[in-house]
Amino acid sequence: MSAERMVFSNATADHTSVPVQNAVACVVLGLACLVGVPGNFTVIVTVLCNIKQRSSTIVLILSLAVADFVVLVTLPFWIYFLADSWIFGILLWKLTVYLIFTSMYASVFFIALLSVERLVAVLYPFLIQKRWKRAAVNKVAACIWISALLLAVPTLTVELKLDENGRPCKRAYSSDQQQMGLLLLETLVGFLIPFSALSISYVAVSKRIKQMVFRRRNRSVKLIVGIVMAFVICWFPYHTGNIVKISSLLAKNSNSELSQKLDKVYRSMKDASGALAFVSSSINPILYAFAAWNFKNGFKVSNLAKVFQQMNSFKERLEKGMNNSEHRSESITIL
Repeated sequence: MSAERMVFSNATADHTSVPVQNAVACVVLGLACLVGVPGNFTVIVTVLCNIKQRSSTIVLILSLAVADFVVLVTLPFWIYFLADSWIFGILLWKLTVYLIFTSMYASVFFIALLSVERLVAVLYPFLIQKRWKRAAVNKVAACIWISALLLAVPTLTVELKLDENGRPCKRAYSSDQQQMGLLLLETLVGFLIPFSALSISYVAVSKRIKQMVFRRRNRSVKLIVGIVMAFVICWFPYHTGNIVKISSLLAKNSNSELSQKLDKVYRSMKDASGALAFVSSSINPILYAFAAWNFKNGFKVSNLAKVFQQMNSFKERLEKGMNNSEHRSESITIL
């Protein structure tokens, strides 16, 4: 994932003089950590302590906050490595990389599920009322975590290269095929497939809403759209870099000059794109805070709870059932 790719890029760096790009990356990652760790922790505590009856949307947001929190707590290790060297041993290196990849897959899947849930609620509101119960949501969330844990396993198969001091310095792929396979898995499963699901969901939702008489807007809709947009913006450069690297490896034998140019492009963008990918885990609490700010008296934790309670109330209206077309139109737009 982003941090792992970013930290592994500095295999030959002289840690006595930190490159400018590393210094910038340290600042960006430091800010992401300072904002994201307490922000996601606040979201988790707010939901657990203030929302007793949690709708499916709230369960998914809680799971997303947990995934983002886990990935962000590993940042101090990588910041220290960028600033100096890795002194924490190979075991902790592999453990943190595994946690990063697990959290990446989990967060992507939960964001995609939020969008798919909205699509199903728009097209089949009474089906989701009958089938999408709390127990079903918990089972799906558990399946997502298990899938993320399994998908992250291949990262443990990559060996680590040691520097002259015996410290881990970069990943040592056994072959170009192994590297391409891992990058392809990461980009397909971690971005392209979820992005396709997001695109289909929002195209279908937009078409359905245009057909309705009543089209109410509210902060819960904007909030979910904001989460999705943040995901796409933050991860697109990173996975673009993956595709560039894959192209470089594919052209290695047939066109070495092109391969070298592509690899140079990849190396020039991977640190920045990696840092931006980490930032995505710290943006969601900011979006929640802005939503809470719209209530009277500015931002308060109690207002953050109101944002989530509002989402719950909208979901409860759907679950009660809307029997006339006017009510159906309204319930569809407020999910």
